[in-house]
Amino acid sequence: MANCETCLRRTMRTLCFNQKFPLDRELMKGLLQCIKAGEASSKASIGAYLGINPYKIEGLRGWFCKLGLGSFNRQGYYLSEFGALAAEYDPDLVRPGTLWLLHYFLVSEHDERAEVWYRCFNEFVFPGKSFTPEELREYVERVLPEQPENRDAVKEDAKALVKTYTNTNGLGELAMLSKQPQRRFRAALAKLPENLIAAYALFDTWQRRYPGLDTIRLSQIADEPEFLGRVFVATPSQVRDMVLHLQAVGLLSFADTQHEPVTRRYHEPVVTLLQRYYAPADGASGT
Repeated sequence: MANCETCLRRTMRTLCFNQKFPLDRELMKGLLQCIKAGEASSKASIGAYLGINPYKIEGLRGWFCKLGLGSFNRQGYYLSEFGALAAEYDPDLVRPGTLWLLHYFLVSEHDERAEVWYRCFNEFVFPGKSFTPEELREYVERVLPEQPENRDAVKEDAKALVKTYTNTNGLGELAMLSKQPQRRFRAALAKLPENLIAAYALFDTWQRRYPGLDTIRLSQIADEPEFLGRVFVATPSQVRDMVLHLQAVGLLSFADTQHEPVTRRYHEPVVTLLQRYYAPADGASGT
């Protein structure tokens, strides 16, 4: 039987995990520093360290988990491999790769899942799609297997998602959503992620969804949930470009034939790609 700590982690809410507080990278930066310094023993200690009230900490630690930075239980807070690397090498959370990784974990399913973010990027939007938060809410409520007890949960998360990708202190610098007339927003990938970041996202999803396969089709990478095309709102040509870039640096091979097979050549633990990005050896580029 799972212990209380495991149960607590598994029951982290997938809706309204942020307590209606928007993503604030300045506060997240402070939380990482607090954890790294060993000061995150309780909500009160975190509140004192950051100068915020305990209620806001509920939302902050919701973001902390959903962004893939770490986890918490009754004994304390723990940085993930990604969180530890970011805290060490990008403590201000400003590097483009860090922003892409925060986005990747937010819209994919690992130990945590942010329901509205997952549904939006893996099912709802496609390159060039224009939508309103209300249209996103209607879609998510329609596909949820059960309606939440909090009737406003999906509505609040849909609004929070838009703020996440339009506020510069969130993930607005990624330019994945652009404001349109009549309160609409357009989804698109403005600039490709760096090679090591794209490789991490690709191989992390690959090993979770197809752990026994070394070869999959380009169309799967472009169209299936959590793969590059969906999570980055990339067009087929942008997905092809990312694959060709990864082939050029020896991480995979691609055959431009009828079935367009993509074969994985990199078999080290995927976290080593993040280590190469954040702490490249001998002054080599982290891209």
